[in-house]
Amino acid sequence: MSELKIDPDNKFDIPKNLNVTGFVHGKNNTIEIGDVEIPSTVTLKIFGNNNHIKIDSIFCTKALDIRIGVKESLVSNNCKIHFGKNFWSESNLQLLLYNHENKLDVGDDCLFSNNITIRLGDRPHLIFDSTTGEYTDISDGVFIGDHVWVGEAVYITKNVTIPNDCILAIKSVVTKRFEETNCVIAGNPAEVVKKNVQWIRNKSERFLKSDSKYKISYDKYEEDNKYEKTKTNNTTTHSSITRNH
Repeated sequence: MSELKIDPDNKFDIPKNLNVTGFVHGKNNTIEIGDVEIPSTVTLKIFGNNNHIKIDSIFCTKALDIRIGVKESLVSNNCKIHFGKNFWSESNLQLLLYNHENKLDVGDDCLFSNNITIRLGDRPHLIFDSTTGEYTDISDGVFIGDHVWVGEAVYITKNVTIPNDCILAIKSVVTKRFEETNCVIAGNPAEVVKKNVQWIRNKSERFLKSDSKYKISYDKYEEDNKYEKTKTNNTTTHSSITRNH
């Protein structure tokens, strides 16, 4: 296991199958991670106090990068991250919590592709209301429901909600709260582009249940595209071609 530096007065029990690198600087930070099914990698870069990270269980994460705070002189306090059961991510999922009291909540059975960023505000760059002088770069939280598939290179900003069973399409920039489940959300800025979708991780019995309408439909698709059948139905015929020279 690579080096992990944790200041005193912080709590992290590293589970089996998890390789953790990085550091935790501050006090009263708690990291709770449940069972890890497939060997996984997490990097922590935490500057701050009283932050809480909880992942109920990990199916697999190839490179999860969690950053709370910016540096020792610019900490973030009282942030909360929660992932539900069977969390799965490919490479380079960045969680950037740079403001106090940032909150990220992700449901069960979510799948994250490569090169995804979830960013809850900016520091040391500061944003104010020019009339009142009020500091405005404050997030009410990012909330991602159960069974959400986040596609490659998606960027999620502060104050976003993604309901259950949705798909975020590749390179989408998500900037607002959505309400309808079972949708494809795509674009910059992202909008609902398709409704009434249901995604399933793969065709194994664990995910594609044998008694479901989805299994019946998929089996028909496979049957219709068998190699032997395709070859028979698409026999190549040869004909002479006359070329004028």
